[in-house]
Amino acid sequence: MENMLVILNNTVKQQSKSLLLQATTIKQQATAIQQHGTTIQQQGTTIQQQGTTIQQQGTTIQQQGTTIHQQATDIQQQGTTIQLQQTEIRQLQSTQGTGSTYIIWGRKQCPNNTDTEQVYSGYVGGGMYDQPGSAAEYVCLPPDPDFGRTSGYDNGRMYGAEYETNFFGTADEDVPCAVCRKTSSTSILMIPGKNKCYYGWDMEYHGYLGSGEYDHAAASSYVCVDSRPEYLNGGVQNENGKLFYSVLAKCGALQCPPYMNNYPLTCVVCSK
Repeated sequence: MENMLVILNNTVKQQSKSLLLQATTIKQQATAIQQHGTTIQQQGTTIQQQGTTIQQQGTTIQQQGTTIHQQATDIQQQGTTIQLQQTEIRQLQSTQGTGSTYIIWGRKQCPNNTDTEQVYSGYVGGGMYDQPGSAAEYVCLPPDPDFGRTSGYDNGRMYGAEYETNFFGTADEDVPCAVCRKTSSTSILMIPGKNKCYYGWDMEYHGYLGSGEYDHAAASSYVCVDSRPEYLNGGVQNENGKLFYSVLAKCGALQCPPYMNNYPLTCVVCSK
């Protein structure tokens, strides 16, 4: 009987130890579970914070997208405005331009072009052909001169001009001229030896090259006399003055061909 009690007591002790170990294990597991739960809670908080951050970033990106879209719209509107301004500038340039002027020699009126204004119609003048100190160039004098003084020193002189041969029509006729303004052009060019303009240029008029005579005392210049010259009324008397002669090509240093010896040189006035 006593042995049975000892055995039973040992069994109870072993079971108590086993239960104590199980309780300790359960306590440790509970602590681990609690720590894991805390970790999960912390991770959840972190994820929530990251979600909030992502949401804020998404809002920022959306706002930036709206700003970029607005900037693109502004740039497009500015581009349209610039294009309209460029179109307006081109229109103003085509309708007004800065303008350029030229003289048509031998005519009383400017060419009847839509973009040509006549400044005035006048008389050709210059120095006397046989006076060595005379000015070289031909000038187009206006028909309504303004004078400030009634006398001066007789040094520089201005005479009228005549066609001196029948090349331009009747000899000794007085020469008219007109000053013209091309409203839509900025460049005027007289081309000797041509009666038509090069590509891209517009012809104002064409004719024959005129100058003084090679052996006269006074120098002269080359001008383009219209192919259909006119005359001033009552100017048929031989008064001389600034004279117009045809200009002939002279071979030698001048390349022949393409030039032909003693051929009168044509001319053309072009604008662009």
